[in-house]
Amino acid sequence: MVINYFQDLFNIVVNSFKFSFRNFKNIMPHILTMIAIQVIGYIELMFALFSFEQGIYSFGSILRFIVALCLYFFGLFFMFKKILSFLSNEFGSEDFSNIKTIKALLVFAFFNLVPFFVFILGYVISKLLPDLTVFLQKTVSIFSIVFYLSLSYSLAMLVKQKKNMFFAVIDSIKFFFKRFFYAFPLILIVYIVAFILKVILLAILIYLFSHFKNLFLIQTLDFFDAIFSLYSVYFFATLYFGVQVNLIKKFEGE
Repeated sequence: MVINYFQDLFNIVVNSFKFSFRNFKNIMPHILTMIAIQVIGYIELMFALFSFEQGIYSFGSILRFIVALCLYFFGLFFMFKKILSFLSNEFGSEDFSNIKTIKALLVFAFFNLVPFFVFILGYVISKLLPDLTVFLQKTVSIFSIVFYLSLSYSLAMLVKQKKNMFFAVIDSIKFFFKRFFYAFPLILIVYIVAFILKVILLAILIYLFSHFKNLFLIQTLDFFDAIFSLYSVYFFATLYFGVQVNLIKKFEGE
């Protein structure tokens, strides 16, 4: 039983890497371009917000904020439209329309805000019961990590289910815990690869900014580290999709 488990796990990993290399040219240039657009939009948003904090509400700063916001959501929308259409084709479904993509993004936004709602609840309880503050802080942190991990298979499950998107994401969470001994180590591999890629990108930035002052360099790296952490799993997105597709297909019909 144990030997079969590790053989299955190994085969899924190998097939996922094969999947990622086979589909790299089909989708990764588009995803990386959309990520670049989002990063540019995000950086411009930060500059615009900094201007607002300084009390600068000129036409230029307001226009900069609007353009940056549009740029960010443009990259986000078309990245996920491509991703969802790609995964749909893998499961024999039709491409995602603009409206369907917007609905999917709204559903994902809701589920990504769940830990925030839990944090607010914990904060309110801690005000009423101060002695539980430390316990609640740890509980909320653990819940957030586990919850975000449980969403790891939501993209593929959403396009496969062909039903209400909200319940499709719920099913992906159930799938994660039901197949935990497969789902967790596989997604852990994806995050390890993502972390390595993020470190490589930061190392490139260290080389590029090495002629600046150390303080500026540290601040710059902290800023880019925060941005790269948001997108790290998509730097090699085809591996992320390969793990989802291969694991779900393995247990399809069970």
